[in-house]
Amino acid sequence: MYNVVICEDEDIIRKGLMYSFDFPSLNLVVVADFDNPISCLEYLQKHKVDIIITDIKMPLMSGLEMINKIENRKNYEFIILSGYSDFEYAKKAITFGVTEYLVKPLDHNLLKVSLAKAISNLDDKRLINNAKFQAKNISKVYQEVNSEDELLHDIINFIKKNYMNKIKLDDVAEELNYSVSSIKNKLKQNDITFNTTLNSYRIYKAINLISINKYPIYQIAEMVGFNDYKYFCSKFKSYTGYSVTQLIKENE
Repeated sequence: MYNVVICEDEDIIRKGLMYSFDFPSLNLVVVADFDNPISCLEYLQKHKVDIIITDIKMPLMSGLEMINKIENRKNYEFIILSGYSDFEYAKKAITFGVTEYLVKPLDHNLLKVSLAKAISNLDDKRLINNAKFQAKNISKVYQEVNSEDELLHDIINFIKKNYMNKIKLDDVAEELNYSVSSIKNKLKQNDITFNTTLNSYRIYKAINLISINKYPIYQIAEMVGFNDYKYFCSKFKSYTGYSVTQLIKENE
């Protein structure tokens, strides 16, 4: 369920929207309503909100000015309500990344479509964030290596230094002067395998490179040690649950 805030200075419109539109049917809940942007901004600093429905012209500041003051605007979905059909308002609203610009008197069917679009966008963000979290979670072994376990520490360091190359378990054993079985057993004690550990770190590094938004995906695949682009895409989805293109789209 996503949280909705309504910021509208006209009481009849604000209260009418709250009580006449069926938000629960869309799995939404109106958690607060305000007649001015200042109070709304104060609320946003302390509470979790997903969708903001706001008027343009209000006391103290406009709805667009309020949106401009919100930190991490990408985390929200905005639906603008206005009695003004002026194209300049719509154009400016688009530059702020609003989901939809609706002209009063409000058509509830159009609002429903706009909210559905906002929900879809939020779902995408949530899925991508989950993918990032999963990738970080499966790679946490690299950040939480027990310093007292020298062999595990050395295995992880070897992977971190050589993940971009074609490496196998034999290479680790030779470099560390241990038997292959000793390396396998050490990893098994930590509920991991060499291939899973190597691939999870590669995917972790790939996500970092994608966030830079500088390299084409085929180059990122090569940079993290995957010679086969299709194989990289397959592994990326299996480890994160989502495709490379989804993450790239969300990062744009």
